[in-house]
Amino acid sequence: MKFLVVFAALILVISAASDRDQWLQFKEKYGKDYRDLKEEQRRFSIFKDNLVTIQEHNEKYAKGETSYYMGVTPFADLTPSEFRSTLNYSRPTSNLKLKSLVDLDAVAAPSSIDWRDKGVVSEVKNQGSCGGCWAFSATGAMESAYAIKTGKLLSLSEQNLLDCTTGYGNAGCNGGTVDYSFDYVIDNGIESESDYPFQGVDGSCSYSQSRSALQISSYVCLTYDSESELQSAVGTIGPISVSLDADGYQFYSGGVYDDSSCTWNVNHGVLVVGYGEESGSQYWLVKNSWGASWGENGYIKMARNKSNQCGIALWGVYPVI
Repeated sequence: MKFLVVFAALILVISAASDRDQWLQFKEKYGKDYRDLKEEQRRFSIFKDNLVTIQEHNEKYAKGETSYYMGVTPFADLTPSEFRSTLNYSRPTSNLKLKSLVDLDAVAAPSSIDWRDKGVVSEVKNQGSCGGCWAFSATGAMESAYAIKTGKLLSLSEQNLLDCTTGYGNAGCNGGTVDYSFDYVIDNGIESESDYPFQGVDGSCSYSQSRSALQISSYVCLTYDSESELQSAVGTIGPISVSLDADGYQFYSGGVYDDSSCTWNVNHGVLVVGYGEESGSQYWLVKNSWGASWGENGYIKMARNKSNQCGIALWGVYPVI
């Protein structure tokens, strides 16, 4: 309750700042530079409309009518339809690649877990304007699986996957799937981030097997639409790649995301790195790839055991090192 009172006071402070002041702060923080005055005026108009949306939502949060709050994010100068157009992840196509090495029906998963506490989750990355969320989800899962097995946390190359997996069915910054990425790494391996740095645009494949940082042997696709199996997998195996509907993520800044407008039309690839409970709301702890300035330091708490909200448990998959 004390937090909600403080938050309500914060809303008043934010609303007292002029739209123009917030606009200037937004442009400076996120390095926004528009091509001409007309475009900037249009973006400012959209920004002001979004500020109204954010404030109205946060007033509900302050009253306890919703479990998450909004803020000015890197997407605050986009219309909702423009934001949705940046989400172009394709769902996995495999039903089962390998039987899980753990009997997920038999294991007793812990009541909560955060794999970040074990030092096996890499830093939050930023895909920028490239629709390569699938590559970040894939590298995140492989980084964690390798760290859990070897004790060594690597940062793997998303650009390697963007450039080199078109022959496996992916489309670079125009979308792709985690399982196609895993197929590629099974056959070829993958370079580190430092050896094959992220460019944010599609390029020609320059992979060298001599620089391969790791190779996976196979991967496991979890049972479709099973939150209980996803919890068992996250609790006992490690971070799991998933796809979900991220249409409502535009202004998320904290709390447990529990939005009834969410669908099972998945369009974004992310990584579940844990789960727990906050203020009576169960959540999945999800690592995103929109930079640490979005959400809760780059993460979102997604409602758990709420009829598979946003389709989070439809297409879980993890690599086997």
